[in-house]
Amino acid sequence: MKEREKPKYDIEPRYVLLIMTMVCVFMIFFSYKFDNVFTPIRTRLNSFVVPLQKGITTIGNSINNAIDNFEEVETLQKEIARLQEENGRLAREKEEIEQSLYDFERIKQLLSLSDNYKDYNTVGANIIAKDSSGYYARFTLDKGYKDGIKVDMNVLAGSGLVGIITEVGSNYSVVRSVIDDNNYVSAIVTKTNDDCIVCGNLEMLSIGYIEIRDLSINSEAKNNYKVYTSPLSEKYLPNILIGYISNIQSENDGLTKNGYLTPVVDFEHLSTVLIVTDLKKDYLADDEEDSAPIH
Repeated sequence: MKEREKPKYDIEPRYVLLIMTMVCVFMIFFSYKFDNVFTPIRTRLNSFVVPLQKGITTIGNSINNAIDNFEEVETLQKEIARLQEENGRLAREKEEIEQSLYDFERIKQLLSLSDNYKDYNTVGANIIAKDSSGYYARFTLDKGYKDGIKVDMNVLAGSGLVGIITEVGSNYSVVRSVIDDNNYVSAIVTKTNDDCIVCGNLEMLSIGYIEIRDLSINSEAKNNYKVYTSPLSEKYLPNILIGYISNIQSENDGLTKNGYLTPVVDFEHLSTVLIVTDLKKDYLADDEEDSAPIH
């Protein structure tokens, strides 16, 4: 059995609009006419609605503030990142400037040293490796026989003698310095012209000294007298400053004196050196030629 269809009522929109207009006019008139009746109602509604609106406004403001704060934090983070990048760039530039100044100072010192020993031919070299002693007792340079470097060439730095080249490869050379325990240099004391031997001593270098031995018992050498390489040395060129005398004492045998020597080179902070490309044997040969009689 079919259900009975409910009747449909179609109202034209213009009638709906007319009815709503009449209701609104009636409500306006009623509200105006009976204002004293609606006042308590409005008061009650306001007592409920106003706090609700205030709460909604507060929440809205909080949300807006949070959004503003988030945007401000994001802006600050970007600014911090920019400043950190700028600080890193400035730090790198500072390091480069300091390195350039350091390199300039090293070159200036080498040029000054070269002027002090202008009678000798020299070439600069960089230290690329050293031993594990903590000092530059033995170290490697970045120049070898391709650069004209040979065994027994003297090496300078600071104000004087560093050591001598003991090994040469195609692009490197090895230096044994005067502070090495196995190094002995024939030397002479300025003012007194006393012969002596300068001996390496890494243990004593920790307090700033190496040794000086075999001074004559009659030597009048005193503290701070300069000690140079001797013309009698087999491999070291003459008149290269080694250091300053300190604390001369007589040996127990009563025949010689010994003492300490303060090197003129800082063997803890070397980085560049001068290689004297003149060999002692060539130097002696030139002297012999100069002194040969003319026929």
